[in-house]
Amino acid sequence: MSYCLDANVYIEAHRRYYAFDIAPGFWDAFSDWAAQGIIRSPLPVYDEIAHTKDQLAEWVKTHKESFFVAPDETTFTAYSEIANLVVRYYEPQHVQVFLNGADPWVIAYAKAHDFVVVTMESLKAEQPNKKSGLIAGEIKIPNICQRIEVKFINTFDLLRVLRLTLR
Repeated sequence: MSYCLDANVYIEAHRRYYAFDIAPGFWDAFSDWAAQGIIRSPLPVYDEIAHTKDQLAEWVKTHKESFFVAPDETTFTAYSEIANLVVRYYEPQHVQVFLNGADPWVIAYAKAHDFVVVTMESLKAEQPNKKSGLIAGEIKIPNICQRIEVKFINTFDLLRVLRLTLR
């Protein structure tokens, strides 16, 4: 099984749980898994992280080639499917924000290449707007994954599946 990582997997790990100075084994495992093709992220994830001025940005810059992949034709096709879906079901102001970020690319790459999405986002209860009938609020990765039948897990589940133990 292979996994497509959302930007928040890297960001949350760096900022909260697995900072480089306290859990270098986490980052070493990620590097090993990337070298084996087990984990990947689309280039828009790189773009979201690399523009910051912190240690994570420096780390992704040195690991760009092994982790981050450019969208290919099958990814573009899946992206179009996702874009059509969100336009049909969600309020326009939220559609634009979603489509301008890396999230649809994460889902599209996973769908196109039969990967599991890894994200720290959770499923959100969706409520249609009473006037428009469109779903209100921010669009979440797990909700779109569920709609297009792409599996998703969080970082902790990934670590368990890949049997990483930090000592």
